[in-house]
Amino acid sequence: MNTQVDQVFETPHGKYLVDPYQDWAVAEGVPIHTGAAIDLCAVETRPWARFGVDGAMCHLDGRDDFLTLFVFDLAPGAASAPSKHLYEEMFYVLAGHGTAEIEMPGGDLKTLEWGPRTLFSQPMNATMRIRNTSGERARIASVNDFRYLMSLYRSPTFLFATSLEFPERATGALSRDCAAPFAPGLLRNGEAATPVLLANGSIGADLREIAAGHYVRAQRQMFGSLLLGVSGEGMTLSWEEDPSDAVKTLWRHGVAFAPAGLQFHQHFNIGAGPARFLTIELGSVAAPMFRPRRKNYGDTEVYAACSAVIERSEQDPAIETAWKALLAGK
Repeated sequence: MNTQVDQVFETPHGKYLVDPYQDWAVAEGVPIHTGAAIDLCAVETRPWARFGVDGAMCHLDGRDDFLTLFVFDLAPGAASAPSKHLYEEMFYVLAGHGTAEIEMPGGDLKTLEWGPRTLFSQPMNATMRIRNTSGERARIASVNDFRYLMSLYRSPTFLFATSLEFPERATGALSRDCAAPFAPGLLRNGEAATPVLLANGSIGADLREIAAGHYVRAQRQMFGSLLLGVSGEGMTLSWEEDPSDAVKTLWRHGVAFAPAGLQFHQHFNIGAGPARFLTIELGSVAAPMFRPRRKNYGDTEVYAACSAVIERSEQDPAIETAWKALLAGK
């Protein structure tokens, strides 16, 4: 026995390498799905007592330690339990129609309507109930920073039962449809993104579009991001240093995956029409939080090492050859 190592890792409770979020997740009693890519439209859900609807958790292989992903499944006419919490959350509607009833600071009530491919959010620690108003099941994905905050504070009671209001965070747009709200000129083949800011929050969503017959440059980011397919058919290649070792991920509406941090990733359109996807990260255009996010949103003071780009003239020709062969075979 290495007593020196034992002394280094000794804690008052005799434990180390504790993962408070994982312990909480298992204790919630709902399915936990894992994988490099997950089809959120198809994952199994079960009753989730905390939220009063069926649900599941999805832990992507390439995820970082900031964001996690929940799925909520509502029967026709069903409503969730009222919920308020200190973690921030961005919802993406996979299927169905309904409303989000939000109690704002001061007691005012606001109702948001949502449908397929809608993004919405709630202000910090505002009480919200989600209601399915349609005759079909509704399914909604939640991208949130509960993983990080649970690991930081280690107290679900603190995160779910704090009464403090945040009126300064209750301003800003609460809902925006991202199915087809943008003029084509605002989206330049995936190289530029249209940021979506919800509820004055710190979770940022960037909508990207790749035109049919196009792909974007390879890029490496310091922090991982969650990618969520919105429309069309796409493919992403991910690799560390040698593109010949690239891992291929196919995506479409409702498929989520997360390129691992510090890897290169390159997005391709493999369908007949435009392919759209969201990249969701901690750090928004209003509150970037991290240097790479500041750089993405145009802060020229951030040092260049926050990201690395491979120009097409420098990339392995085999990548474009393989992509063209894939297109020809469809």
